[in-house]
Amino acid sequence: MDAVFNAESVVVVGVSEAIDNLGKNVVANMVNFGYRGKIYPVGPRGGEVHGLPIYRSIGELPGKAELAVILTPARLVNEVLIQCGENGVRAAVIETAGFHESGQEAGEALGRQILKTCQKYSIHFVGPNCVGTANTANNLYTPFALLPGPYRKGGIGVFAQSGGVGLSMAERLCRCGVGISKFVSMGNKLDRNEADYLAYLMDDPETEIIYLYLEGFKNGRTFAELAKRCQKPIVLHKSNISPQSLTIAQSHTAVLAADDSVVEAVCRECGILRVHSLSEALAVLKGLSLPPLKGKNLAVISRSGGHAVVITDACSAHGFHLPPLDSRILDYAQTRTRAGVIKLGNPLDLGDIYDIPFYFKAVEMALAQDNIDGVVFMHVSQMTLEGQASRELLENLSALSAKSGKPVATVVEIPFEDRVRLEQNSETPFFLDPVEAVQALAIQLRSRKAPPAVDAATGRDLDDAKIEQWFSRIRLEERQPLLHEALSLVELAGIPAVPWRMTFDAENALEAATALGFPVALKAVAPSLLHKSDKGAIALGVAGPDSLSSKWRRLSDLAGDVAGIVVQKMVPTGRELVVGGKNDPSFGQVVLTGLGGILVEVLKDVSIRLAPVTAEAALEMLGELSGSRVLGRFRGMREADLKAAARIISRVSLLISRFPRIREIDLNPVSLGDEGEGALALDARVLLDQA
Repeated sequence: MDAVFNAESVVVVGVSEAIDNLGKNVVANMVNFGYRGKIYPVGPRGGEVHGLPIYRSIGELPGKAELAVILTPARLVNEVLIQCGENGVRAAVIETAGFHESGQEAGEALGRQILKTCQKYSIHFVGPNCVGTANTANNLYTPFALLPGPYRKGGIGVFAQSGGVGLSMAERLCRCGVGISKFVSMGNKLDRNEADYLAYLMDDPETEIIYLYLEGFKNGRTFAELAKRCQKPIVLHKSNISPQSLTIAQSHTAVLAADDSVVEAVCRECGILRVHSLSEALAVLKGLSLPPLKGKNLAVISRSGGHAVVITDACSAHGFHLPPLDSRILDYAQTRTRAGVIKLGNPLDLGDIYDIPFYFKAVEMALAQDNIDGVVFMHVSQMTLEGQASRELLENLSALSAKSGKPVATVVEIPFEDRVRLEQNSETPFFLDPVEAVQALAIQLRSRKAPPAVDAATGRDLDDAKIEQWFSRIRLEERQPLLHEALSLVELAGIPAVPWRMTFDAENALEAATALGFPVALKAVAPSLLHKSDKGAIALGVAGPDSLSSKWRRLSDLAGDVAGIVVQKMVPTGRELVVGGKNDPSFGQVVLTGLGGILVEVLKDVSIRLAPVTAEAALEMLGELSGSRVLGRFRGMREADLKAAARIISRVSLLISRFPRIREIDLNPVSLGDEGEGALALDARVLLDQA
């Protein structure tokens, strides 16, 4: 990855003297922005661009290149990469389109071909089908778009799957006084993917904040594990949120853990700040660029009373406090007011004070107050004569903020021409909306990342040999497990289930019911009866032999593929959970829990984590449920046995982690007794990946 950003020599392949040639733009960006390394344009027709000779092949270069930027037709890229490999090129940015993203077999074949070539020569590459890369530290710019100027240097790494989104975000960050460190358009991530980029940015000394725009994860599990350890703020804009797997979901778990709900859960678990638009991302990134907010006490200082009210409402909505300002500040402000009719306090309305140096002094005094953690300053000016003074005020407030170690979120409402000049020249972040500024501070406060917890959950205490035998029996018959087999797997995993027997005739069922003790529940077992309650395939509270006989006949006639009937001991009705897991296509094994029963898909009150989880983490999951109060003491009921429930959640997570061939597992319901009475799985569904 270092060769992509810090190469001391670059070969650009696909350059010509033609007016519309894109390779020529790559050369122009590097020449115009002051890249000091060697630049070698290559194109079959030769010639000259920007004072540099165009070589006809890589083999003709007078020196070796570390990085290749490739903009040839897709059919020629593999030959270019062979030349790169034979001439010692270490890395490539393949901006050409026409590979896997085309959806055509010919494009996919070309993609496989270039991967094989790069593996042979140990070349790693960005793309293909990407805009390019940039490093503001050394002015190494490879985008094929002719950029108007170099990006402002800053601490934000902008890595986007979409070149257009990435360029937009980089340009917006540079127009609000923030700037960027690195830029990458990922393209279709055929080689390098989001996990590789995150790993690089975590250790990059020039990057303080990481912004990623993704439409999909190629290596989501590794990305999540890296994000847990990353101490830099990560802002993720994940689009393309339609639930791709919903149409094939056959369990509650799969329905509830649809693609985007898993992304949300991973972001919460890993401390990633999820945003849903460019404007939201921009506000968050500006807030993170300010000194860290250490508490919830703010001072609001505004040149407009109306704006002060708007900011105060926003502060209240986000849980901020506005403690009284020191009397010295208020007395000082009182000496400068003209009409003396404005009531001074926090917020501090400076509407009739026209003295820019005083604004700086007021902010300075507020920051010096021990119980003030930060300031929101609203600068309203419609006077063109204040333009230069306004720009100087922003820079001075930024320096003051850095010196004090407290954030000053400055909001500007100034004439358009002054704002344009501010965007072009400001070296400090500013906001254009007061609510946006308060929201940015609130998100900054939530963004603190605790040291990564050590998760001790392992699968070592599972009986692997017996579970493997269970899998072997199912696999030989090339089918999905039935109810009694799912219950067997649950018990093999050390998960307590209600006592049950599999029966094949009425006489056998009567023996089982007598042994278990009436009343019992009967459940028909058939491949076509996955959702038993929907099809009347359950009989509850069967109290004696006569009732059992009639219920047996009804259930046996439900479907032509009934393999038998499970007889279960009835247990007292208690509070219920759903516990499940699935193999997510992006993040691998995830575990889920929520309030159970037939309404689980309607309520959708669930908590999701990457598996495996410890029992302690499972308890946290239960506490995250909106309806968690139902599990506690209320209306004379004792607290449910949460520890027993947590053990079941942890065991399910261990099972799916140790045996990833389980595509979905669903325990619904899990009945909870009162504290100390345990928990039991009443029903189970398991779906296997048959590949």
